[in-house]
Amino acid sequence: MLAEIRSRILAVPIGLKARLGDPAILVQLAFALAVAVGFLWGLPGSDSWAADSVSPRSCGLGAIVETYWPRHFHHYPPLHMALLTLISLPWIGLAVGRSATGIDALRAELVKPLYMTGIEVGARLVAAAMAIAIVRSTMVLWERWAGRRAGIVAGAIVAANAVFVFYAHTGNLEVPYLFWLALSFVDFDRVACGEPREIQALLFGTAAVLTKDQSFGALILTFPAYLAVVPWFARRTPVARRTLLHALLLSLGTYCVVSGAIVNPIGFRDRIAHLFGQDSQPWMQYPGGLGGAFALARGALRTTTDFTSWPVVIAAFAGTAVAISRFSGLARARLLLPLLATMSFAAFFSLPVRMNEHRYFLPESVFFPPYAALAFEFAWVRWPRGRLVVAGAAAASIAPALLGVASLDATLLADSRYAAEKFLARLPAGSHVEVYGGPIFMPRIPSQVVAVRPGIEPIAERQAIAGVTDLVDPALNLGQRAPEAIVLGTELSDESVGKPSSWDVAPATMQYSDRLSHTFLGSLVGGSLGYERALRATCVLPWPLECRRVHHSTGGEVWIYAPSQGRSASSARSLDL
Repeated sequence: MLAEIRSRILAVPIGLKARLGDPAILVQLAFALAVAVGFLWGLPGSDSWAADSVSPRSCGLGAIVETYWPRHFHHYPPLHMALLTLISLPWIGLAVGRSATGIDALRAELVKPLYMTGIEVGARLVAAAMAIAIVRSTMVLWERWAGRRAGIVAGAIVAANAVFVFYAHTGNLEVPYLFWLALSFVDFDRVACGEPREIQALLFGTAAVLTKDQSFGALILTFPAYLAVVPWFARRTPVARRTLLHALLLSLGTYCVVSGAIVNPIGFRDRIAHLFGQDSQPWMQYPGGLGGAFALARGALRTTTDFTSWPVVIAAFAGTAVAISRFSGLARARLLLPLLATMSFAAFFSLPVRMNEHRYFLPESVFFPPYAALAFEFAWVRWPRGRLVVAGAAAASIAPALLGVASLDATLLADSRYAAEKFLARLPAGSHVEVYGGPIFMPRIPSQVVAVRPGIEPIAERQAIAGVTDLVDPALNLGQRAPEAIVLGTELSDESVGKPSSWDVAPATMQYSDRLSHTFLGSLVGGSLGYERALRATCVLPWPLECRRVHHSTGGEVWIYAPSQGRSASSARSLDL
């Protein structure tokens, strides 16, 4: 008995060593390391530096309630917000115990860095785990289709997607909805092979839509094809099966309940109207029609190297040709699942929204490039004597994408807001500082300065910044306050914000988009207000790394202005880094 126990104990490190030597595990560990670098980007703080993140504010402040409150709605579906809210409950409970009575007092307590940092870390851990699961699901699918070697290469290609790595660092909804899509695709393939997995496939797909509406674009074609058409051709049996009907009804019922369509039908209707209505039109970057579509395609192609490398994309097209020409019947149908999802998302989402944001092409960049693994696998099997060349070609193709991941991680570590924070920390205690911009794009303000944020908008319409007092100034009269430093957030540290051409352009991430504010900013930048730029904080990296800009969140600049005259020499020196 003792000998058996001893042998089992000794077998544990041996088994662990064997698993760590598994290439599939190594790919996941390497990806986890890429996410770990810069994981605390912008923390501790009361906000995320990632635009459109639902954490920490939406989940920490209970925005999930808007989904079910009669005649109210939140911009995003509730599933992932509900998960993050559940994770945030310990921090919310701590804030309740440490705040005075009343909702306003609780809200003021919750936005402090202690709670918001804990909530944001929880959201990022969830995103990182889901991202690793996406890499794993990719390997599972391609191993089922083309063997273990192809599965490992496919996983490595997804893990080397720099934009995907960025979103794995954030509380945004991109990784969560791709996580549910990846799970549903695994079950789509099982259904195609005859397994009774329709309920799981549909529920995972429904979870994706309940996480972010745009995921439905990837399912419009794949749902009917892989739950009905492909199984029918494969088994030559009638399509209408009771399990499929049950799956459809269960999926529809789940969506209606969780989305709030049943308990809050007016709010649900208003959210859908907002999603597809006129509010979405101003953000379109390309016109309608064929010309706009071609312009969008050209813009998307120019961002290819932000996701992966051109050799990988070329190999992916070769792999697609292999899937179509070298396979037939059910094998070909299964291999075309990612391609169909890519085409479906492009046709029903990327093309209609007419925007060239990285996140709007993220599904295509995750689903399509792994076809390169099929091309490499085909060459490996077809030319045994040239396997060293094939392996070298695969490694050389992925290497530029890996450099992109390294650049993205380095960009997070070299964020310009860190330099701006050092600058502000050197100001004398009690210095009066004005900040302009949204909290997501602002460096963290040190506690020793007195910071205000003037603006013409009512305070109730703004998102509060920890340590900053909001001020309504209809005339933006800087002379009445004479601050010792003026800080522009990354979205305002741009020459174009003071130009007339930008007066009628109001990006969703930007405040101070009215004509008066643009005139004020133009005067500030031009020097006519008596201030000069004392700091231009930028992201600088050594070659061969380069700063990456993703969704207005990374690679931006921070400008800080100081009075251009009337300063003593000692005071001027105190502003130097």
